[in-house]
Amino acid sequence: MEIGLNLSLDLPLKLPVRVRMLDGVPKIIAGGIPIMPINLVLQQRQRDTGATRSSLETYARAARLYVEFCAHRGQSLIGISNEEFIWFKGALIGDPFLDAKGRYVRLSGERGERTGDLMLTLLYSLATDIMERYNVTFDWVRYKGMSNQLIEALLELKRPIHFRTFGLCRTHRIKYTTPKILGLPDDQFVHLLIAAKDRWLETIADGDVAFANPPEAQRGALFWRNLALLMILRCVGSRRSEVVQLRVKDVDREQSLIYLATKRHRERLPVLLYPWVGDLIFHYVTKFRPIVSSSLENQQAVFLSHSVQNYGERISDQSVRAVIDVLRPVLDPPWNEQLTPHMLRHSFGYDLQKLSGPAANVTNMRHASSRSSEPYQAGPETFADELLEPGDKMIQDFLAQAGILEALHR
Repeated sequence: MEIGLNLSLDLPLKLPVRVRMLDGVPKIIAGGIPIMPINLVLQQRQRDTGATRSSLETYARAARLYVEFCAHRGQSLIGISNEEFIWFKGALIGDPFLDAKGRYVRLSGERGERTGDLMLTLLYSLATDIMERYNVTFDWVRYKGMSNQLIEALLELKRPIHFRTFGLCRTHRIKYTTPKILGLPDDQFVHLLIAAKDRWLETIADGDVAFANPPEAQRGALFWRNLALLMILRCVGSRRSEVVQLRVKDVDREQSLIYLATKRHRERLPVLLYPWVGDLIFHYVTKFRPIVSSSLENQQAVFLSHSVQNYGERISDQSVRAVIDVLRPVLDPPWNEQLTPHMLRHSFGYDLQKLSGPAANVTNMRHASSRSSEPYQAGPETFADELLEPGDKMIQDFLAQAGILEALHR
């Protein structure tokens, strides 16, 4: 491991650059040599912070581009100067740059300005972790208002220094126009619920036919699962990567709270749970959720697969997207083409703004930075009176308009 580390940090990297998956963690390899500092940081993120595979793959994508640039330039991982990194910024959005032999080359793939800036954000994060772990410096890791000398002095303290908590602005950025955040209108969400009811309420899933006893008791199981899932996306503001990690013990109906495994947080964070959403989760879990015994993870998960191949296993992010993909065509333009699971989260954000203002929005949307709104962040219970009653009435109206209340009580 030390040999790989020294080669990655001190010696010029070589092409080709590849990404390989090992035990669910991406590994960067350049010229046949594992890039150990990056690989170990990615592994640490999975082990210590619970980073999802999708998140790790995005970090690995950024790391691969940087390693590819280092290899073209004939530099080591920490050998890229601040001036060279300016070339890298242009290379991210398609500009040619000079390699070590004086030839003009381009980075592989194509990216827009927004994606390019995301790659820079991720590289700053990875580089900071490497700096803190191995007491080295990257010349290009610079922040407005903080000199390299100050960064080196902080590293000399030989204890974890989390630069992200300083609220500093990156020196290296790619400016882009922020796209307008869209949320699905309420009338279209009702159309979505009606489509779910028409498609699955009278259906017995193939997995239930094969494994349930008796199968008839599972008629409508997919509907109640997908209804609860849609409600958590729309009325709890969950990301699709969070909803699939939801455990039965994370749902506290008595306190009207639900705990979500929010990205970049080690602990699950509480969000207000409308009573109707809690009731729908309870209805699925107690009446239709498959009984499993294959693993502790599956036993604890709220949302399980009803397919023959994966029966009783926790659903994936792709399963959530598939639900939206199946229902989307029933919506009016442009939603029949544009709707994504994340748009339902944005709709929840709009509700919070209307009902309780930006402070409640920061808390319940679990934004990574308080700079997205007011810096004040109170606990979700602070806004319970303002949110629970009107929000739950809104959900009841959704269910009534979709004709689901009658199905729930029959």
